[in-house]
Amino acid sequence: MKFKFLLIAAAVTLSSSCAGDPNEWTEERKQIVKDKCDSEMFDCDCYLETTIEFFQDAQNYNTILENESENQEKVDAYWDKLYECMAV
Repeated sequence: MKFKFLLIAAAVTLSSSCAGDPNEWTEERKQIVKDKCDSEMFDCDCYLETTIEFFQDAQNYNTILENESENQEKVDAYWDKLYECMAV
């Protein structure tokens, strides 16, 4: 039983390590950002482009927004940029 668990854990680790650069904006990561966009408030293409420009590394997007209180200045600057994408 331990061997099966170890084998599964190794397979998961290998597949996740081969998934690509964590800082790269893949199509899947871009779609996740677009899915978070409220299309009634924002132009979602602008929302995505602004997010990619502001967080040049995809991992920074996750890290900064997951720790909003620690990164309040960066989060506020990000939202200031996003307001330029508001739908009129």
